Amino acid sequence: MRRPIRTVLALLAIALLPLSAAAMRLTEQSFVCPIDGQKFSTRLMSSGTSFGSYFDTQRFGAIASPAPLPACPGNGFIVVDDSRVYSDAELVKLRAFVASDDYRGWVANDTPYYRLAKQMAWSGESPDRIAGVLLQATWEAGSKRYPRYAAEALEAMQQRAAREAGSDRVYHTRMLIGELQRRLGRFDQAQATFDALREDRAFPGKQEQETAVYMRKVLDAQLQLIRARSVAHARLDEDGTIVDF
Repeated sequence: MRRPIRTVLALLAIALLPLSAAAMRLTEQSFVCPIDGQKFSTRLMSSGTSFGSYFDTQRFGAIASPAPLPACPGNGFIVVDDSRVYSDAELVKLRAFVASDDYRGWVANDTPYYRLAKQMAWSGESPDRIAGVLLQATWEAGSKRYPRYAAEALEAMQQRAAREAGSDRVYHTRMLIGELQRRLGRFDQAQATFDALREDRAFPGKQEQETAVYMRKVLDAQLQLIRARSVAHARLDEDGTIVDF
């Protein structure tokens, strides 16, 4: 029987569901851990309704954001692709990685998305995708982990912005850089980031009109939050007012 969700890539995509998506639904799914061969079941999100997003792009509504990940119960390994068959040589390296002190520390002390980012880095995944996963890790971080996760996500986003220079994609990344700087209390840096965007005649680039209007409103809201020295998790309400937590 074919599963409705086969890979972590599909799970990550659910976090970006359109606003018209169906109400949240969790589906029991079965996996086999590639590390030890143990079979396990877990409930994963197969659909959800998003009413909008915070400035860090975390969705809110009848949705889990970030979406739950399938993790091996015995060792914490995130099953990135449940259809992949590893060679004997690959399994030797993978098992050594999962048994390493670093990985055991991440399992004991960190969240699934943070652990996934480390797995992706180890396996040579795209730095741009890793930056996105690190950002998602901040959504599940909690107050104690948030400064560390956000600092790593910020560095990754700054590197991504350098690679995206000259493209319209860079404006979204620069907005996230400013958001992370503000959330970390680096108000002077955040101010400089958003001032530079405001002064950039090309901002926000070639976007859909609705997206462009929204990005300008967020920029103004961010500057308002910076003036208030706020590190709040914030978004815009339907009437344009700032909602913060």
